[in-house]
Amino acid sequence: MSALSEAIALKVHYAVGAPAWRSRAGPGRVVRAVDGVDLQIAAGETVALVGESGCGKSTLGRALLRLEEPTAGVVRFEERDLTTLSAEHLRQRRAAMRMVFQDPFSSLNPRMRIGEALAEPLLVHGLCNSRSARERVAEMLDVVGLDRRVAARYPHEFSGGQRQRVAIARAVIGNPRFVVADEPLSALDISVQAQILDLFADLKDRFALTYLFVSHDLAVVRHVADRVAVMYLGRIVEMGAAEDVFARPAHPYTQALLDAVPVPDPTRERARIIGRLQGELPSPMAPPSGCRFHPRCPRAMSICQRDDPSLLPVASGQAVACWLYAPEGGAPAAERTPVSLASP
Repeated sequence: MSALSEAIALKVHYAVGAPAWRSRAGPGRVVRAVDGVDLQIAAGETVALVGESGCGKSTLGRALLRLEEPTAGVVRFEERDLTTLSAEHLRQRRAAMRMVFQDPFSSLNPRMRIGEALAEPLLVHGLCNSRSARERVAEMLDVVGLDRRVAARYPHEFSGGQRQRVAIARAVIGNPRFVVADEPLSALDISVQAQILDLFADLKDRFALTYLFVSHDLAVVRHVADRVAVMYLGRIVEMGAAEDVFARPAHPYTQALLDAVPVPDPTRERARIIGRLQGELPSPMAPPSGCRFHPRCPRAMSICQRDDPSLLPVASGQAVACWLYAPEGGAPAAERTPVSLASP
């Protein structure tokens, strides 16, 4: 089956000038937000992209829609290379690929009524006329659980959960095929998050949607994802079916992320041993040599400091970028010397 959305050797780098306080302007630095990612998303599936803040998740999601310009690599949608499309041809593809942003308030124009905001993508892409757009807006408000009369209100008159329903409605009102949801629950109360998750599931079935669901919360993606891609410092370090990743996490980083998820049982929570991450996420302007996770990895070996592992299939079903799973039982014996961790 061909991928609906695909990234091949994708890189998104940002040039950063020398600080103003430096007396001598040195060469500009580069932020490697996404640094060589291969990702395929099949039609009808939900892929969760998880990792710590600052690892490049949102940039990757935006690059798949070409809201960020790739530095290198290929981005395909429906087998068309988006990186080669002109502005006009890209605009024509926009109706089929949409985004739900993290902050619903900042993603809505405060001067536009909700009805106008929902109708805008229909009119811009020529999907219907003004009259049918109003009818479609009313239907869409019903679908996302809002009263039709709210079309006359402004964004500031809504709660956070209601605004997110509006933002989701705006993303799917034009019947797209692919939706990138960028941390869509992080600005919401816990009591509202379950309702929004149910809404995403309902819309997926109703409109045959494909999702990339960006999140740092593994407890959330467990309930929505078909596959999980774990990202660290611009790279994907583990990818596989959600049930495999949660039952048998292979990469030490994935294991640490899962260890940090609270258990909803006080007795079990107090008794379990949590493998906490050491240190801080390194700067994407100066990623470590070799495996980028090795300064924080409790199982790091000397080879990890020098050589960068490839993302390869392992016996448990996932693809993992880790020297612990190198062919023939891991790294050569001479390279299996443990190394000390960076200080927390």
